[in-house]
Amino acid sequence: TLANGFDGLGTEFVYNKTKVVSQVARLKKWLDDGVMQIAGQGFSPEQLFTSGRCSTFVNSTASHGNIERNATINWSATFLPHESDINPPLNSTIGGGAIWVMKGHTPERYEAVAAFLDFVAQPETQVWWHGATGYVPATNRAYALARERGYYKDHPTREIAVLQLSRGTPNENSRGFRFGNFVQTMLAQRQEVEAVFAGQKQPQQAMDDAVKRGNEILRQFEKLNAGKTPETERP
Repeated sequence: TLANGFDGLGTEFVYNKTKVVSQVARLKKWLDDGVMQIAGQGFSPEQLFTSGRCSTFVNSTASHGNIERNATINWSATFLPHESDINPPLNSTIGGGAIWVMKGHTPERYEAVAAFLDFVAQPETQVWWHGATGYVPATNRAYALARERGYYKDHPTREIAVLQLSRGTPNENSRGFRFGNFVQTMLAQRQEVEAVFAGQKQPQQAMDDAVKRGNEILRQFEKLNAGKTPETERP
């Protein structure tokens, strides 16, 4: 709720009332039917794909470089799947790492930080990083430069993530999210999904419990941070 947290700290999870529940049920059926495999016992999901054991692999674009170098099979990449009644599909939300600049340091240090961030944002740097890692370029200028150089003609799958992030018109559900202590809420969700996979809970009960636990974490964050950030602030 509240535009995925952008409109205030009082945001709540409600995904237990959405198609998330049916998706968890679908994954459980795939697991039971042997269609889906959970990596373990020394194998990563990426290794299961590059070895040819699994036909489909969903992961961050950051794995793109490793797959190009290590795959022993003919492979390609495509957009994330979506339900047939979602038409047109919207953009996916961005993930990945972040660079934080903390307060309390000297002006000289901030000058150095600014110079570093300027270097990171340069189109040349971004294009190199994009090619070396698979992460998408962080600026439109860098994306344009990669296109001008014909990078996507030689590496067509590298452009898919850029196109998916920019497809459709973003709405409050696809713009992104701002949830306090988000990692903790995701851990709660993961634990509940694992309970479904282990046969300990039904999908609806698990997602109800995940939402309850997640909202408790959000309320703790709201209590600790009330008044510190303007409710109307948006990126």
